[in-house]
Amino acid sequence: MPDVIVIGAGPAGSTMGCYLAKAGIDHVILEKAIHPRPHVGESMLMTPIRIWQEIGFLPTMEAEGFPKKFGASWHPATKVEEVDIAFREFPQEGIDQDYTYHVDRAKYDLLLLKHAERLGSKVYQGVGVKEVLFDEHGRASGVRAQIADQEVTLNAKVVVDATGRDTLLGRQLKLKRNDPIFDQYAVHAWYENVNRGDGPTKDFIHIYFLPVQRGWAWQIPITDEITSMGVVAEKDVFKDAKLDVAAYFDKYVGSNPNLAEAMRSARRINDFKREGDYSYSMSSFCGDGFVMLGDAARFVDPIFSSGVSVAMYSAKFASERIVHAFETGDFSAETFQPYEKKLKGGVTIWYDFIRLYYKLLPLFTKFIREPEHRLGLLQLLQGDVYERKEVPAVLHAMREYVRVVEETPGHLLRPYLSDVPVEDLALKG
Repeated sequence: MPDVIVIGAGPAGSTMGCYLAKAGIDHVILEKAIHPRPHVGESMLMTPIRIWQEIGFLPTMEAEGFPKKFGASWHPATKVEEVDIAFREFPQEGIDQDYTYHVDRAKYDLLLLKHAERLGSKVYQGVGVKEVLFDEHGRASGVRAQIADQEVTLNAKVVVDATGRDTLLGRQLKLKRNDPIFDQYAVHAWYENVNRGDGPTKDFIHIYFLPVQRGWAWQIPITDEITSMGVVAEKDVFKDAKLDVAAYFDKYVGSNPNLAEAMRSARRINDFKREGDYSYSMSSFCGDGFVMLGDAARFVDPIFSSGVSVAMYSAKFASERIVHAFETGDFSAETFQPYEKKLKGGVTIWYDFIRLYYKLLPLFTKFIREPEHRLGLLQLLQGDVYERKEVPAVLHAMREYVRVVEETPGHLLRPYLSDVPVEDLALKG
């Protein structure tokens, strides 16, 4: 029997496999699907580059020819000049390139899983885990899995839940808490003939603001010819529209002049897909004998493409504690607690940033243009949110500016305030 069972072979599970293999810990990865399988979330941040370097995967990213992502652009809901940033403006220590990548997630996830397998992970696809098993002391002790038409029990010292938004353990232990603020809903598909422009921002990720509460759209290059396009808004916006998926998508594409122009000659090449349940958190990320990674622990609105980065860093941080557990023979929740603290600290910064962003959209474009705030925002947008000794100063500045707008009758930006609450932000330190 393996020492560790990893459930799920997305970026979190495969990255965990890489780190465990490098540490010489016997483990298996169980995946219910057969890769490659489609998945949304195609745009990467800069910070995963450090992990790709650590696990030896960066050469594969380069060799596969994924589109290079040098920055990001934002388009207001009215036709005005876009606001953009380039990653080269803020070089990161230990990263020797000024770009990351856009990826076809089906291809990316398969490549990363195969890399884990080459490093030593034992991978079993088409194996659905039904439940995590616990012993008489309440410690995770293995899983009950379905292999073809047979149910089997596998025992292990540590169980890793990397099941993504299936949230296997969170649902089983009733730890899942839906976000009280965000209930986003996405409609997306791949297109040919999207007009990306011909300037330096051609292959940036493009975000378009939509004239609806918390609405936005993405434009992500997948290949030279194919572009991922998605529309995101509150779930009630989709319900209240009373339109079929295609009509709903087209309505909001037409609501932003720059987006409408980009899509003027576009041709959809696959079926629309829908994604809901966009923000939630488990009340805890670990326990006796188990840890939860990435989306299986917490998922926040993906406006800043944070999902894969959170998944991979959660695997890195949790693997460190798993190695420590095998060194000490202590597999208690206390051993894994530093992982939870580290991951929660980073994701909370993301969450506060997202809330301030939605609270006053013009504030983001204002700050990104101002030299005293631009680099602070760029640091966040690159994914530098973990192990920070204090909350980024730019978040304090954003919150203070929102306060001024809230308390100033007649302020020019007051009509743009949304109903997103920001009174309880975790802006300490």
